Amino acid sequence: MANMRDVAKKAGVGLGTVSRVINNSPSVNSETKKRVLQVIEELGYIPNEIARNLSTKKTNIIAFILPHSNHAFFSEITYHLEKYLYLKGYKLMICNSGSDREKELEFINMLKQNMVDGIIFLTNNPIDPYLDPDLPIISFDRQFANIPYVTSDNYHGGQIAAKKLLSKNPKKLVFIGNDAQGESSPIKTTLSQRRIGFLDYLKEKDFTNIEVLEYPKGDFFIPVEEVDRIITKHQDADGFFAISDMLAGVVLQTLEKLGKKIPRDASIIGFDGVKYYWNTTFQISSIKQDLEKIAEALVSTIIRKINKEQNIEPIILPVSYVKGDTL
Repeated sequence: MANMRDVAKKAGVGLGTVSRVINNSPSVNSETKKRVLQVIEELGYIPNEIARNLSTKKTNIIAFILPHSNHAFFSEITYHLEKYLYLKGYKLMICNSGSDREKELEFINMLKQNMVDGIIFLTNNPIDPYLDPDLPIISFDRQFANIPYVTSDNYHGGQIAAKKLLSKNPKKLVFIGNDAQGESSPIKTTLSQRRIGFLDYLKEKDFTNIEVLEYPKGDFFIPVEEVDRIITKHQDADGFFAISDMLAGVVLQTLEKLGKKIPRDASIIGFDGVKYYWNTTFQISSIKQDLEKIAEALVSTIIRKINKEQNIEPIILPVSYVKGDTL
C-alpha cells in the first residue's frame, strides 16, 4: 500500500508539501496541488484521516441537529445539505433529537469535545444558555441571541397564502398549525411568521371571519385524529391555510372523508412545496421554500462561523407560490 513518502517521491515534492495538499492548505500553488493529487489518485494513497484529525483538531464533519429526519421536508433539505457540504470538503452527520432537550445538549458537547467541526441547529427547546456565540453553531428557522440563522421569508409566505385564498371569495377561513411557541416564548420561531403574515393581510383587507387553530404541543406532527376533530368542528369553512404541506395533506383527507369536493367546496394551501407531497393525481397548492438555496446558505454560513468571521447577518430567503389542485 502506498504511503506519503511514495507520493512525495513520485510527485517530486517534499513530505510537507504532500501534507499541505491533503489538508487543503492555500499555501500550495495550483499546479503543484494538481500534480500531487494526480499522484495520490494514481497510487491509490489513502491519507490517515484519524491521525490528521488528531493533529489538526478538525474532523471535517458538520452535525445537523433536527427533531425528526422522517419528515419529507427534513429529508429533502438533508439531501441538499450533504451535497453542498461535500463540495466544501465536509461530511454531514444527522442527529435526531426527537425534540429531547437533553439529547440536544449532548450533541452540543460533541462540538466542545472536537468530535465535529460545527453544528446546524433546529430546535423547539429554549437552549440559549448553552449556545456560546464563540462556538461554530448556527440555527435554521429559529432565532437565538448572537447565533447566525438562515430562514425563509415566512411572513411574506403567510401574506401570499391569504391573498390566494381571498381570491376565491371565501366565507370563512381557517389557519391550522402546530406552532406552539407563540409570542411569549423565549424562542423566536420563524414559523409563527406564517400565521402572523396571514392574519395581518386579512386584517388589512377587512376579512374577519377567521379561525386560528393551533395544536398545543410544540412538535412537528399533529395526530390525524386531532386534525379530524378540528376540521369536523369547522367544516363550514371554505378556505384552509395549513402551516405545512404535510398538514395540508391531512386536512385534504379529512375534508374528503366529510364528503367535500376539493377545490369546489373548499380551498387548501400548504407551506414548503416539498416534492414528496406532489403526486400525479393531486398536488397541494403551496408556498414553496427553495430548499436547495436554504441548504447552500446554511453551508456558507456555518463555514464562515468555523472560520471565526464576526457579525454574520441572518439570511432570509424568498418564497413563491406553487399552483396545485387544491386552490
